[in-house]
Amino acid sequence: MKQPVSHVGMGPIILLTAGLWSSVWVFFTLRSVFLAPNFWEQASARFLANIVGAALSFGIYLLLRTQARRRFVVVLALAFGASVLAAMAYAVVAGFLYSTIAPAYIVSGESVSFFEVLIERTQAVPWVFFAWCCGFLALDYAERLRANELRLIELQSLAADAQNRMLRYQIQPHFLFNTLSAISTLVRDREAERAERMVLSLSRFLRSSLVRSPEEMVPLCEEVEIQDLYLGIEQERFGDRLKLVKDIEKGAEHCLVPSLILQPLVENAVKYAVAESTKPVTITISAVRNNRQVALTVKDDGPGMRAAPPSPAGGLGVGLENVRRRLEVAYGERAAFRHGPEPGGGYRVGMVIPAMEGR
Repeated sequence: MKQPVSHVGMGPIILLTAGLWSSVWVFFTLRSVFLAPNFWEQASARFLANIVGAALSFGIYLLLRTQARRRFVVVLALAFGASVLAAMAYAVVAGFLYSTIAPAYIVSGESVSFFEVLIERTQAVPWVFFAWCCGFLALDYAERLRANELRLIELQSLAADAQNRMLRYQIQPHFLFNTLSAISTLVRDREAERAERMVLSLSRFLRSSLVRSPEEMVPLCEEVEIQDLYLGIEQERFGDRLKLVKDIEKGAEHCLVPSLILQPLVENAVKYAVAESTKPVTITISAVRNNRQVALTVKDDGPGMRAAPPSPAGGLGVGLENVRRRLEVAYGERAAFRHGPEPGGGYRVGMVIPAMEGR
């Protein structure tokens, strides 16, 4: 079954029809003020004829809206043909009305007959109907363009959601591999108590992180709490070699961030700073809110340059690339992402995102 060519509502159609035929009535009525002695009779006949013209315009609308699979040129030809046929029907009705209501119909000071009225209307009115068709097609094109834009926005949203899910799920296997490897090491070294604590900490972390939807935005304070759970697991491995400092400015703790956006950054700091150093390493998570933006930073005072090695493809490491792409999907050009070694040692990763607060 063919779908209608038009999604234009009846409101715009009524306005277009009423506006066009009212303009026609006003134009010809004002012209006849100076030419016709029976001005009021002609105005009345013209008013009734224009009501018929409006009804015929609606009939053209019913025809055109069914041509869903036609090319524009074909629809335009159909519109012109329908305009001619409608003009002929209009001319017959107009001729009858003028001969009945205003029999002494005068054009340029001369009386004309029914057939002369018929010929005159048949020649002039097709362009009125065709102008109506052009107005309708313009409305239809604008409406279809708007519908296509809405569909495109919906598809882009679905694509962004799918990509965000993919990036979010990418975090878990990487993290689980490292954690399970650490538990395996503890079991092999017969440190059952530490291994048990680590398993319990892992279960709490997974319960806190996996219950959230991949595309969900969470308050920054909750995101930092999840990182506390993660670092609690890692402290079972490194003990006093790992220290966490949280510096969250008041007013920033309730700003929304993509869930687990800090996870790859903290994990990189553990992997390339804490694990590579024999000295205590401090990981600092900080947040500063400035007007409409929030600046988040994860830094460490470990070895520095080795904290974020490039990927084999020559780009960012897996964790940093994951974060960069998630920020791009979530915020586009409204987000900034930078990383690099600190002058005095260590590594810093920073991002700036729009400040949005949850309820």
